[in-house]
Amino acid sequence: MSRLLLPLEHPTPGTSHEAEDAMLHSLKRLPRRVQQVFLLNRLDQLDFASIASRLDLPVRSIERHMNQVLQTTRPRADAVAGVAGQWYVRLQSPDVTSCERIDFRRWLDAQPTHLQAFHDTELRWRGLLAPARELGQDGWYRQGRAAISLGGCSVAVGLGMAALIILGYCT
Repeated sequence: MSRLLLPLEHPTPGTSHEAEDAMLHSLKRLPRRVQQVFLLNRLDQLDFASIASRLDLPVRSIERHMNQVLQTTRPRADAVAGVAGQWYVRLQSPDVTSCERIDFRRWLDAQPTHLQAFHDTELRWRGLLAPARELGQDGWYRQGRAAISLGGCSVAVGLGMAALIILGYCT
């Protein structure tokens, strides 16, 4: 997420070890593709368009995956935090329109709780760096779509070859 609402010198509260463990556990429960998109963005700092191109996915899918990460790590009963997370992700998209930016500004100005929820979302995003590093420590997420599905493809080819050999011997 390249553009941040808070200045970089804004103090980030220290995240407890238990909170980081809980976030890591939440991240590990996400589907592998969602984890991959998140790690490419968070660790390799790729924007949504670059990730979409690299994984041959629509930008909307990248947004959906990133939103899933933020929704998984937010407080459960906080609906405003959910909306703030959706805005946080949408504003990073290359497809965001000027009308959407105006709508976001109106939402942000509507209530002080909206601004606070958006700031909290950004702080939560920053707090995901340590769990992301642990989750992606071996670099598995840098492999493209073909690398992820290669195992299944090679099994199918192997079974096909075995069937041809068996059929060849029978006739």
